[in-house]
Amino acid sequence: MMVLPATRLGPLSALLLSWAALVTASDTITPSKIKVQLFAAPSFLSEVSVDAYNNQCLSLDNNLIDGRVQSILVGGHDVATVLQRDDYWNCRFYDNYSCGGDTNLDQYLTVPDGVNNLGSIGWGTKIHSLKCRNFASNAD
Repeated sequence: MMVLPATRLGPLSALLLSWAALVTASDTITPSKIKVQLFAAPSFLSEVSVDAYNNQCLSLDNNLIDGRVQSILVGGHDVATVLQRDDYWNCRFYDNYSCGGDTNLDQYLTVPDGVNNLGSIGWGTKIHSLKCRNFASNAD
């Protein structure tokens, strides 16, 4: 078994951590997709990260968090990152699996950044699909 000296392990660890941060940051928001974090209660036990592609419905059918979403973060894994976003992404969360009902305000919830405690507004068990849109994109 080969053991690396402590002086070599430090720079290697720092390099790996900085590389991971770059990959994570660039993967969160692109012109064609945005990461959406969905949290169930308690959030530290049930968290799902999904890639939402521009103007495409994403059904949560067969997903463990389907119908249990309590909190949402759009475009980041933490509140500070989400609040620093400077883009034109917006997401709608639907009470059905087909993202239907864009003309009925009772069938969707619009969230541009994040929301906590969906149960307090009656949406604690309603989210079954989502559709995000980049309003700066011409690829609709």
